[in-house]
Amino acid sequence: MTTQFPARVRAWLADTFFFETPEHAEGAMADATRWGWLPALSGVAAGMEQAREKHRETAARQTGLSG
Repeated sequence: MTTQFPARVRAWLADTFFFETPEHAEGAMADATRWGWLPALSGVAAGMEQAREKHRETAARQTGLSG
């Protein structure tokens, strides 16, 4: 198994990072970009919701009104 491991890793790297055609590379980059941005956008949405809630709490305290 240990003698086959480096060959399997090399094959995986080659399959992952080297493409036969520019179209394959373009599709892989589109997927990587799409799936890379989704977690970032969900983090922004969560942070925005937390900021909105904190703003409501602060505004309610300053004006004496309940949210």
